[in-house]
Amino acid sequence: MEEALHCPPTSKLSFQEQIYNVQLSPFEWSQNLICIAFSEEIAVGTVKFQDEDETLEEIVYTPIRTFHHDTRVHAISWSPETSLSVVPKILAFCVAGADFKIRLYNSDLNDTNTLEILGEHKDYINDISYESEGELLASVSDDHSCKLWTIKDEKKCLSTFSLTSPGMSVCWHSEESGKLLVAEKNGLIHMYNIRSHQAIMSLDAGIVPLSSADWSPNSLNVACLAAGELIFWDVSRPSRPLDSRTLYVEGGTVLKFLSSNEYLIATIGRPDNILKVTNLRTKKVVLSADLQLYGGLSWHHKLPYVCAGNDREIHFWRIKSK
Repeated sequence: MEEALHCPPTSKLSFQEQIYNVQLSPFEWSQNLICIAFSEEIAVGTVKFQDEDETLEEIVYTPIRTFHHDTRVHAISWSPETSLSVVPKILAFCVAGADFKIRLYNSDLNDTNTLEILGEHKDYINDISYESEGELLASVSDDHSCKLWTIKDEKKCLSTFSLTSPGMSVCWHSEESGKLLVAEKNGLIHMYNIRSHQAIMSLDAGIVPLSSADWSPNSLNVACLAAGELIFWDVSRPSRPLDSRTLYVEGGTVLKFLSSNEYLIATIGRPDNILKVTNLRTKKVVLSADLQLYGGLSWHHKLPYVCAGNDREIHFWRIKSK
């Protein structure tokens, strides 16, 4: 497979502390918000790109608010209710910490700032995800479970799905609410209808350990990263993958689709924390870059930018999507 050479970042943001996680908002109405997790605090700000303002020479980061967090952040998920264009403003996101607890942060960026502990798992939480309606949150953990939480008035665990190995990834269907993808370390990927509490179908990577999986913006496609292999399915024909290729010789870490392009997928793997962006249609790696110290991976909702935490910096790459 043809590979791009090492690509320097298009832009970078520098901070005083090591970055453990970074997450751009995946929703259109809050797409320029970014959440950055440091060792004991979480910073929220806005980012403005050259694509939106041609007078800019660099990406511009404007801090909005910082929030205290006691433990290392393992996962961040933005609430779809977040909007700075309503009155009062709504800033809402959820964080999974190294103490196995899930915390909800809410602020109107004025007088009201709340922190609530939603609940906890019995082991490390690997991923969390808000439903697009903003009613539910899903979490997966090393404790072999996927939990659904109600996050409105009565905040509690609604149901638990038992898994046969650690849960690594969880994400909701982009168009059909109530459909949930759960990926396990043993290579199994399940799609659930959470209204009926039934499994719709399962896929098997056939390779372990599975480290990450995601639903394509084209809801018929699913991809995962297992032991350094990128595996890609059409779920209408799930018996065998459409494609499988080796991206990393020492195993993968994380995988994410660009929400505005069903063919672009970003991955990070070992050795050397290498970021690769693969075009699934042309089957080419269109970007390859080294990270010194990985701290989160995120795409912009609409613009072809991918970012990753790299020690005390966030690096941004503009991807040519054609």
